[in-house]
Order: sequence, then structure tokens, then C-alpha cells
Amino acid sequence: MKKTKVKHVPIIIGMILIVIGIVGVKLTQTNWGDTDIRNVIIESQSGHTLAMDLYIPSTATSENPAATIFVQHGGNNNKEEMQHYCIELARRGYVAVGVDMYGMGESEALSDEEWLTQGRGLYDAVRYAVSLPYVDANRISLLGYSRGGRAAGEALQCDNAELNVVKAIFLIHSDPIVRNDDGYADVYGARDVAVLADKNDEFFFSEKANDNGTYSHDTNRYAANLSSPAQYVINNSAQAFLYFGEDPANHPELRDAETVYEKDYNGLTGSRQIFVSNETHMASWWSPLVMNRVLQFFNRAMPTGTTLSANDYIYTVWNIFKIFALVGLILFTASLAVALLTRTTVFKEADNGPRELRAVDGRDGYFWFWSIQLIGTILCILVIRFLNAEKIASYRDSLFRSAYPTYRGLIALLCGAIVIVLCTVWYVCYGRKHHFDLRDVGFTITRNGFLKTVAVALISVAAMFLIVFTVDYLVGVNFLFIYWGFMKFGANRIPGMLLVAPMYILYYVVMSINVNAFNFSRALGRWRWLANLLISLIAAIPTLFILCYVYGIFKATGSNPMFGGLAGAATAVYAFPGFVFVAILVCRLIYQKTGNPYLGGLLCGIVAAINEWAICEIRVHTPGTVYSGTTLVYSLIVIGIVVIVGCLTYLAIHSKNA
Repeated sequence: MKKTKVKHVPIIIGMILIVIGIVGVKLTQTNWGDTDIRNVIIESQSGHTLAMDLYIPSTATSENPAATIFVQHGGNNNKEEMQHYCIELARRGYVAVGVDMYGMGESEALSDEEWLTQGRGLYDAVRYAVSLPYVDANRISLLGYSRGGRAAGEALQCDNAELNVVKAIFLIHSDPIVRNDDGYADVYGARDVAVLADKNDEFFFSEKANDNGTYSHDTNRYAANLSSPAQYVINNSAQAFLYFGEDPANHPELRDAETVYEKDYNGLTGSRQIFVSNETHMASWWSPLVMNRVLQFFNRAMPTGTTLSANDYIYTVWNIFKIFALVGLILFTASLAVALLTRTTVFKEADNGPRELRAVDGRDGYFWFWSIQLIGTILCILVIRFLNAEKIASYRDSLFRSAYPTYRGLIALLCGAIVIVLCTVWYVCYGRKHHFDLRDVGFTITRNGFLKTVAVALISVAAMFLIVFTVDYLVGVNFLFIYWGFMKFGANRIPGMLLVAPMYILYYVVMSINVNAFNFSRALGRWRWLANLLISLIAAIPTLFILCYVYGIFKATGSNPMFGGLAGAATAVYAFPGFVFVAILVCRLIYQKTGNPYLGGLLCGIVAAINEWAICEIRVHTPGTVYSGTTLVYSLIVIGIVVIVGCLTYLAIHSKNA
């Protein structure tokens, strides 16, 4: 009998992985059904929309109210960033409240004047939650990471002036408050407070060499005269914290890391502790060591009687299921795009058929290939250095209301311009002379073919986010793994997505043309799978270099090399290498099935723009504010677009005349 070939196998596999991932994530994040997770959006006491997720263990009832910990994420992120802490805390009997800062996630965007008050939303969450019947208002704590630690300090000052319900605070990779306008001060009082300081932190745990003041990322992110965070414990700020806000000059004996120091406050006891880890600022998203220290602290400061040890984690398994769901979603989306192009008559015009790796023309071919890769990589690294030196990583204005999507969009656009210029040079100086035909590799496309390619990309992305929104609504599960992935977003984020979309779309279209139409060859080996992986890695090298350079020198010297003068150079591009690697791999796989170099680029560019703006902070323009760098930013955008469009037009004209 003739065997029947099963169609759409990748789509089916993708759906199976999604289902397995969703079920696993749901079971683990609810502790096998023992934790009730509620998404709550309120009008806060401050009069603004505030979103939070409440993780309520079955043991927390009105008859037995539970100790409650408010979990605050870092900058340019949302409450889902800290979801794994909420999961583990709820397993131990705490009510955990994940809060979206104002301007992030689902919370309302505010002007700077309002945003910097009320703990950026954290204390408004405290005000709300202490009235809930299953919350023990006498056992309230704060857990803040990075900027969330700053928010915890601001919320604490609100608590000192108002409810006085906060009993303990844990700061992950964030400085404690040790000074006010009058000098050293004890703002925490009879509370248990701990800090986890990492030795390779880009933002915190340094002091300014000129005045020994605590380093503030918000005001000194480009400051170079900083002490090493590896020496934080012996710094004045750390010693002042361990001496309960007293001037360390009055205490010649240094206090140590890990040790718990206590002080009596008229019958009440406060404690201070500093944990030290040999990690980076971003490690809190995955590090078991960080989780261990958090759980240790709260078990000491606000015990629930749990029998679970600080090393008993379920979030690691939860992350594995997250990977299943995310891989399935990507596989489903890419396979759907291929199926629409290759298996439907409507879009068939845009299908150029499957592709095999092309042969390389001897030594000259290899020389040109590797020269272009090397030159492109170096120039892209220099572009990032230039943008950092010009402080574009912190640029925003009344139109670009978030810094990181603009900064990373400019990186993409300018690197895309470099890549297409090099492709054009290669074609003029080498390819055309060796009978390289742009029509044969799919670069030449009809207008209808291109429009249908756009339609397929849009349909595939729409299907992808239909799954994302549906799963979130029905099951309460998202597709985020650490920083990579996808989640629901509000309509207020769509204008930002549309604004940066051209930069990302042009970049990924150019990259897809580069790795496919120009370089779908055996220059990286005869094995197609290996060539796909290597070309994807090459595309990710510029931003991967930044990470290796910054953290490598950090590890070797204990000091931040501040690439381009930016302290947070690595953090600013932290997710970029992984996203680019996967995106280029998707572009390659789509091309080898369809021979269409535009589909993968359009698909990944649209998804990248959505992903950037689904998570970032939104800042409200303050009337009359003058922004430095405006002329440069808009000039670079125009230059990047003109160069890319110009080169594509030149190649299109020559391909038709060939």
C-alpha cells in the first residue's frame, strides 16, 4: 500500500509543544492547584490605574490571614519578570503580590513628577492589599529587584509617614538607603532588611570616588569614577547600612557579609544583612542562589512554619515548561507562514520553491564571505559604541516615549544599513562578475508577490498573538522565558510598536536577504543545519560581543568597562543576541522551504517591534521639556532608512537589467 504523507507535521508538533508547555506551566505556577492566582486592576488611592497579580495559597483565609510579600520588578519590565519569586513564596504560605510599576505592564503611565512618588505604584498596592481579609496587615514585607529596590525604598518612606505596616525588606541587586539630605540616616528602623549584592553589577554597589556618595544609576549612569562593586561590603554605604545608618567613620571595625546584625529599638528588634554573590545584575531572573537567599531571609524575618527548605524549587521545572511553550509557539508560527505560502493557491505566487546550499567559488568566494562577515561585525560593534557615547540608550521624547525600544531600534536600523551596503559592495565587486543572479536567489520579487508575502507575515503574527492572548485569558499563562518571549499587551502600547516597527522590519528584512539571498551557501560547511546555526550565531555576534566584553572585564578586574561610556551597556542589549540568533535561524528555515528571503524578515521584524513595546516602560512627556540628542536621533533614523532603501532599490534595478 502507498503510504499517505502527513501534511503540516511542524504545525502539529508546535501545537503539541504549546499544549504540553501550557499545562506544565499552569500546574507548576499554581503549585498543582494549591495557589489561586488573581489578576487585579484597581484605581489606586493616588487615583491611577494599577495592575497586580495576587498569588493566594489555600492556607490564606479570612480566618487565617497570611503574611504577605509585595514583589516589585525592575526597570523596563513588568510583574511577570518576578513571577518565579511569587510562585516560590506562595508555595511557602505567603500571599505574594506582583505589582506592575506605573508606566509598565498594565499600570497607567505617569509623568515623572507623579511616577517618582508612592513607590512608583508599590505603596498604592500595599494600601489596597492590607484591606483584604486573607492578608495579615501585621506581617507585610517588600521584595524589590533593581529599580524595584529603589521603589521599595520609596514605598518605605511612604510607610514611615503613613501606615507603618512594612516589617521586612529584601533588596535584590539594588542599593539600600543609607543617606538623606542631612547625611547618614537610619530610615529602616526596627525592620529586618537584607541586600543581595552581586560583584559584577552594572548599576549598583559602587561609590563615586570624588565624594563617596552612593552611585545612582538614574543620575550617574555615565559616570566613570566609581569604585568596584566587588568591594561593596567595605564601602562606606555598605558599612553604614550594617551599622544601622551610623557614620562608618565612627566604627573602625568592618562588619562582614552574610552575618545578621541586630539592634534593639525600645523593645523591638531590627536586623541588617548583606549577601554577596559572584553574579551579574541580570542573574536574578534565573539564579537559584538568588532564590535561595530570598527564601532564607523571609523564613528568618517572617516565618510561616513551612517545611520546605530554601533549596526546594519548582520554578526551574516551570521554566522548562516555559521553554516548551515558547518553542512550540515559534515553530507553529514559522510553520504556518511556510504552509500558507507553499500549500495555498492564494499565496503561491510568493513561493520560489525549496533551496539547497549553493557552492562557493573557490578561495575568492571564501575570502569575500569571511571578509564581509568580519567587517560587518566590527562596524556594528562600533555603531553600538557610538550610540552609547552619545547617550542614546536613555533617549526619549514626546514621540519616542520609551528609551530602550528606540535605542535598540537604532542599533538594528544602522546595523541593517551596514549589512546591506556590504551586500551591495559584494555584488558590485564580486558577485556580478561571477555570474551571481539576484533573480535566481529570490531577491527579485513581483509587486503582487511582495504584497502576498506581507499578507502571510501579518496573518502568521496575528495567529501567534491570538494564541498568546487566548491562553492568557483562559488559562493565565504567558509565553515569557526570562526576557525572551511574548505576552498580552494593552492598546496603549500599539502606537509605540508602530513607531519603531519600520526600524526592526528593515533590519530583519535586510538580514534575511543577507543570510539567504546572498549567503545561502557552503561557506560555513556542507551540512545545512550547521550552516544555519553558524550564520545565526554570526548575526548575533555584535551584541554578544558587548556582553562578553563587559562581563569578561568585570570578572577579570572587578570594574565596569562601560562600553562606549555606558554603565548599563550589557543590560541594554541583554536580550538582543538570543532574539537575533533565533530570528535569523527562523529566516533561514523559512527560506530553505520557500526560497523567499522577505517572508522571514517581515515576520521577525513585526514580532520584534511588538516584543520590544509589550514590556518596556512608558513615560509621559512633560510639556516644555527639552531633550538632548533629538537632532542626532532623527538624523540617524533618516540616514538608516535612506541607505537601506537606496541599496535595495539599486540591487532591484540591476537584478532586472541583468
